[in-house]
Amino acid sequence: MSPPRTLFALIAVLALALPATAMAATSSSFDDPIGDAVGDAPDLGVTTVSVGEDDTIVVDTRIAPRPEMSVTWYFDYSPSSGSAADGGADAKVVAAFSQGQALWESDRWDAASGKFSAAARPAGAEYGGGATWTLALAGLGIPRPATLRIWVISELHDSLDAAGPGTVVLSGPLGAGGVAEQEQGCTTAIGRTNALQRRTRKAMRKQGRAAHRRVARLRAKRLRALMTTEQRCGAEVGSGSPPRSAPEGCRLVTKPVLRQNGTGTYAPWALKSEAVVDCRQR
Repeated sequence: MSPPRTLFALIAVLALALPATAMAATSSSFDDPIGDAVGDAPDLGVTTVSVGEDDTIVVDTRIAPRPEMSVTWYFDYSPSSGSAADGGADAKVVAAFSQGQALWESDRWDAASGKFSAAARPAGAEYGGGATWTLALAGLGIPRPATLRIWVISELHDSLDAAGPGTVVLSGPLGAGGVAEQEQGCTTAIGRTNALQRRTRKAMRKQGRAAHRRVARLRAKRLRALMTTEQRCGAEVGSGSPPRSAPEGCRLVTKPVLRQNGTGTYAPWALKSEAVVDCRQR
């Protein structure tokens, strides 16, 4: 169900009322009042948005996912375009929760056809009390410089909740760092992920309520770090054995894949080149 136009009109008014302190060069956060959801939709909590120097956007929203619920993050960066029915949004990311799983996708507004079209798939995950995802700005068609306006809608059957908007100001294009800079960013991201894995494994050896809370925080950080690593390295997180053949209409290609060296949840990650199935139209 599409949110009513009046709701987006209210969001537009709130955007104009945002104080100057809500603006930030590369990050922003905005909260949503508790108990203002319409119907049975779960209340949205704090949403944090950050854009790294590698032009990767990371979004985290506090919410308790429910079966058959969807959460949509909307982005408006061009006042003269976008979907009029969706508050002028130029791009969106959607997470649909069903039977304990989430389907993640993103869409970009196509002015020529007058509708949204499928874009790059975000690296998303849900955890206790929240949902988080990451994607390259280019995957959403977001340029530099731009004033990026973000809001969130949660829907459950005929009920919904809205949070935002928040604003992130993106400066002009960063200097082209070349392949060496990209490789360094990937190496740094892998190192941070592995360091958080070691800290989490060490923290799990301690007992007590405070220790359990620390483990939960470290696990959330570890999850976000792994998602950032996936984006910076331009690699998928490998699961299972590499394929030996491709179905009809697809092919095997060699791509970088993030694999764990060893067994266990907290084994260190490493970047490896291996065969993956590619079914995109060529």
